[in-house]
Amino acid sequence: MNRPTPLAAAVLALLAVGGCSRFGANEPMPLPAVPAAPVATVALPPPPVAPPPVEEEPVPITPVALPTAETQLPVQRNELVGGWVIESGGERCQLFVNLTGWTGGYRASTRGCTSEQLKGVSAWDLAGKEITLKDSATAPIATLVSVEPGRFTGRLSTGAAVTVYR
Repeated sequence: MNRPTPLAAAVLALLAVGGCSRFGANEPMPLPAVPAAPVATVALPPPPVAPPPVEEEPVPITPVALPTAETQLPVQRNELVGGWVIESGGERCQLFVNLTGWTGGYRASTRGCTSEQLKGVSAWDLAGKEITLKDSATAPIATLVSVEPGRFTGRLSTGAAVTVYR
């Protein structure tokens, strides 16, 4: 390995130090102060008044009947594993299902849901052709059946329609 001579090391050190310092010719000149015009004050108009809230009547939830046993397709647990879209009452979010054992069945979770009911999905189970989504206390949240490959329909415990699909 080649080592620099003491003279070369000194020159390099001076160049490094010289590059870090400023010399009189390189310093910027300060800009002269410019007088500013006085700032005018003007009163703003009052903010617009919001219209009174409109009271809407609650929309009654009509219970949805599950498809008949003849129209339900058989389901295998491994067909359910993975990501799904879940829709109910105009809300659309994600449902994730796996085969990890969990209280009341297998582990499930949702993402992006706003309703407390859909946010509460923690488990799922399959009994015959019926899939039940459950909360952390194993209470049923939704009951679903397969009506076509990759699509399940049913009802929430409130009676509202729910659809799960890929």
